[in-house]
Amino acid sequence: MSKDGSGDGNKLSFILNTENFRYLCHAYKYPAMMLLIQNNVTDIVNQEELHEYNQDQNSVNSMQSNIVNNIYNYLDKYVVGQCFAKKVLSVAVYNHYKRIYNNIPVNLRQQAEVEKQTSLTPRELEIRRREDEYRFTKLLQIAGISPHGNALGASMQQQVNQQMPQEKRGGEVLDSTHDDIKLEKSNILLLGPTGSGKTLLAQTLAKCLDVPFAICDCTTLTQAGYVGEDIESVIAKLLQDANYSVEKAQQGIVFLDEVDKIGSVPGIHQLRDVGGEGVQQGLLKLLEGTIVNVPEKNSRKLRGETVQVDTTNVLFVASGAFNGLDRIISRRKNEKYLGFGTPSNLGKGRRAAAAADLANISAESNTQQDSEEKDRLLRHVEARDLIEFGMIPEFVGRLPVVVPLHSLDEKTLVRILTEPRNAVVPQYQALFSMDKCELTVTEDALKAIARLALDRKTGARGLRSIMEKLLLEPMFEVPNSDIVCVEVDKEVVDGKKEPGYIRAPTKDTSEEEYDSGVEEEGWPRQADAANN
Repeated sequence: MSKDGSGDGNKLSFILNTENFRYLCHAYKYPAMMLLIQNNVTDIVNQEELHEYNQDQNSVNSMQSNIVNNIYNYLDKYVVGQCFAKKVLSVAVYNHYKRIYNNIPVNLRQQAEVEKQTSLTPRELEIRRREDEYRFTKLLQIAGISPHGNALGASMQQQVNQQMPQEKRGGEVLDSTHDDIKLEKSNILLLGPTGSGKTLLAQTLAKCLDVPFAICDCTTLTQAGYVGEDIESVIAKLLQDANYSVEKAQQGIVFLDEVDKIGSVPGIHQLRDVGGEGVQQGLLKLLEGTIVNVPEKNSRKLRGETVQVDTTNVLFVASGAFNGLDRIISRRKNEKYLGFGTPSNLGKGRRAAAAADLANISAESNTQQDSEEKDRLLRHVEARDLIEFGMIPEFVGRLPVVVPLHSLDEKTLVRILTEPRNAVVPQYQALFSMDKCELTVTEDALKAIARLALDRKTGARGLRSIMEKLLLEPMFEVPNSDIVCVEVDKEVVDGKKEPGYIRAPTKDTSEEEYDSGVEEEGWPRQADAANN
């Protein structure tokens, strides 16, 4: 079509289809749409296609608004309780996606989209690239913009340079009046008693994410140069989960489990705290964002074959039990804590806090009251409490979001036994069903099991050990037997009786007598036949 409007309308409508129109508007940041309007080409675009495009954008926006609720509902299917922690993690993951989209340049986004098309052969990719280039050239000519440049507009290469801005340096930074906002990350610290679901939240979250997710154990980390895993192994696990793609690993999430075990222990190590404070110092730049040299695939670090991974956009989620932290908070608030108050000679460090917590536990203390008091104190946790526990101030400052998890009460433990998708009781029912046997657990028995787990103070992990002890004899008796059902009630949990068995019905006595009579009558006849 020429600039005066003459030409084949069918060819023009073919070029200006919905796909090309969307791609042009996206590639040139919507100013291209204004150029089309200025050159009176918008009347050729069908209004139905524009309406369809707006509907697609509305559906995308509604889908994005429901992402946080979808993540929360997914976590709710596997983890019972901990609503506040699930909300924090859902919002953190959603903001992580938005931060990645905002901080990555446009050219890298388009390059990542091209890399996703791994199913296409190189020849097909080249053919598609040429077709797209031909279509865009036609569209620019229609809009009055020549790819080689003319008086009506900038050249195509200039527009490409505009959408890939170079980093400003020196005097350009001083003279500039506006800079693009770069979103920074907010690392998270989860703290709560053992068995409250911290690790389970991370394992469940890793299943539903589209970004690499690595779960690392801090107990095996040591300072550089000592026996044990180096701090770079954290990013090495993330790189392995990303299938050794550096671009994907730089957008991942790292979960640091048992982070309270790297707290410093004062007075024991005179020179160096190799597994405690030294690890915290090594993690400082890793949490904030730096370039880490990670060993390549199937290579050792000593060979010097490393790849560089930037951790600026990597989100870190740390978790730990922090036993005795409530005692430190109670001393800071000058509160009397469960009977005798806090001793004045409480030392510093995680071992002193754990020893004080253990000394406070007595046989006569109420477990439910103790848990409620700890939950109330952990809600008032501050950075200085973590510093007194043994974490260095620089490390605490790089974890701005602190999320306390509450203890599990009896009702929550009963729900954990039955409600989640991977609950404990359905697991044992599946084990018995493989032997064609049914397992029945009454409601009173579930409450008794929950009370036993509360007394053991191991959280949800204590439920499995109790079930293993209760069902040991049934799991020994059921295989290759006539037992079709095992019943467990409250008296079985209390140890007053053995589990009840329901066996398969046997043959009636009349039928057995009839069979034996026929056999007895047949014996003389068989004997006579043998003699003859």
